[in-house]
Amino acid sequence: MAEKKKTKGSDSEKKILEHAHRGLQLFSEYNPKVMGKIQSFMNEAMKDGVLDKKEKERLALGMALTQQCHYCIGLHVRNCKLAGVTVDEIMEVCSVAIMMGGGPVLTLMAEVERAMNEFYLDEEGNPV
Repeated sequence: MAEKKKTKGSDSEKKILEHAHRGLQLFSEYNPKVMGKIQSFMNEAMKDGVLDKKEKERLALGMALTQQCHYCIGLHVRNCKLAGVTVDEIMEVCSVAIMMGGGPVLTLMAEVERAMNEFYLDEEGNPV
């Protein structure tokens, strides 16, 4: 049996991330020093250390799921793709997050799917 291609869906994860970015820009306009310090901290925390970028993105995705942060899920699925995280690795991260967060995290698989469709598939639904 031929494998059915996945569809991109109607909601664009890129639009969701753009919305989150606009919120960060707004905060930055009113609190540039604070936002600068937050960004510096986040950049430093995500640098390679004992854990590399790929491992940190897998951790961040699991934490985004257990914190139930829709914006963070999309951001870290995208960053996982950029860091070379495979779909199988994402599904394993999701399994651990569901174990820790239960049913509410399980429902967020819809967010994970939307983000994976956006960043792991081309326009025809083929893996990229």
